[in-house]
Amino acid sequence: MRYLDANLGAPGRLMLAAGLIGFGLLGLHFHHAIDGLQPFELQPPWVWLNSAVLVLGGMGLAWSRFASKAALALWALLTVLLFAHAPGLVAEPANPVRWVSALEVLGLLAACMLIAAPDRKDFRLAARIAVGLMLVVFGVVHWLYVDAIAGMIPAWMPGRTVWPLLTGAANIAAGLAIASGVLARPASALVGTMFASWILLVHTPRILAASGDRSEWVACALAFALTGVVWTVNGALHQSGGDLQSQPR
Repeated sequence: MRYLDANLGAPGRLMLAAGLIGFGLLGLHFHHAIDGLQPFELQPPWVWLNSAVLVLGGMGLAWSRFASKAALALWALLTVLLFAHAPGLVAEPANPVRWVSALEVLGLLAACMLIAAPDRKDFRLAARIAVGLMLVVFGVVHWLYVDAIAGMIPAWMPGRTVWPLLTGAANIAAGLAIASGVLARPASALVGTMFASWILLVHTPRILAASGDRSEWVACALAFALTGVVWTVNGALHQSGGDLQSQPR
C-alpha cells in the first residue's frame, strides 16, 4: 500500500472523499437522488441505501488503510450509474447537459479506478483519457452557455461574461494536456486549483444566499469531488507528466 499512501493520499483522495460524503449526506437529508449524478428517482429505502454507500465509501477513501476497498465499492456503484445515463444519451444525443452529467460520473469512476488499481497500466491510461475528455466537454459547454455560467459568477467580480470563456479555455487546454500526457502534471494541478477556488468564490456565497436550495449544496459537493478527481490523476503522474506511475505494492 506504499504507493497509494504516498501518491494518492492527499489532497486529491481527500477532496474526492469529501465530495462523495457530501453527496451521501445530501441524499439522506433531502431524501432525494443526487441531481446529475443519478438520472432517476429513488424512493425510500433505496435512496437511503444509495446515500449510505456514498457516505461509507467516501469515509473509506479518506482512510488510506481502506481506500482501495472503498474505491472498489464506489467503482461498482458508479459503473451502474454510468450505464443508467445511457438511455438519456441515446434519446437526446445532442443535449450537452446529459453529456456533462454522464462525464461527471465517468470522471468520478476514473478516479476510483485509479485508487482501486493503481498498478494496472491500461486502467491508468483509461483514467487519464476519461478525465481529459470530461474536461474538454466542460470547456465546450462553458462556451455554449456563456450567459448561464456568467450568472453563477459573483456580482463583485469584473468581466462576468469573460470568465466563462477563460475557464472554458482552461478546461479544454487541461483536458487535452491530461489526455495526451503533454504538460499533464501542471495542467491537472492548475485546473484542480481552479475547481477548488470555485468552492469559496462561487458555491459558498450561493449556499449562504439560499441555504435551503438542494441544487446549490449538490453543486458545492460536486466541486469538491471534481477537484479530487483531477488532483487524484495529478498525484499519480510522473514529474514529466507523460505517464502514470506504477510501483509494486
